[in-house]
Amino acid sequence: MNDAMKLEGLAKHLLEMRDAFRQHQNEIRGKYKISANEMEIILFISQEGPQRMKSIGEKFKIKFSTLTSLVDKIERLNLVRRVNSKEDRRSILVNLTKKGKRMLEEYNQQVIDLSDKFNKASAGKNLVEMFEKAGPLKEE
Repeated sequence: MNDAMKLEGLAKHLLEMRDAFRQHQNEIRGKYKISANEMEIILFISQEGPQRMKSIGEKFKIKFSTLTSLVDKIERLNLVRRVNSKEDRRSILVNLTKKGKRMLEEYNQQVIDLSDKFNKASAGKNLVEMFEKAGPLKEE
């Protein structure tokens, strides 16, 4: 098999992975009755820690009124909660709840399962090292 065919095969498998992740995300979103924007907010808070509404709005370029509606909904679903900042009592932070963390654990389990599958299929090759050498997937 020549290099062009190998690259074509790799691209095909990466696209299949993307579609599988997207389908899994849609299933989780459906189960928890949240939108794509709400999922992105939850993922952002999970990665960056408790966030001010202003920071979330700036990150996703969402008007404050729209953001308030989104956060109200995921708060009603008990996935996040608003808490007073310990540093500035006037400031409100959005934080994950236990239910929100459980949802993300369920969401992340697919990545863990896929990683295990790759490790078994790699037959001793270090795929993590390969991806690290390739560099970041998206341009900063």
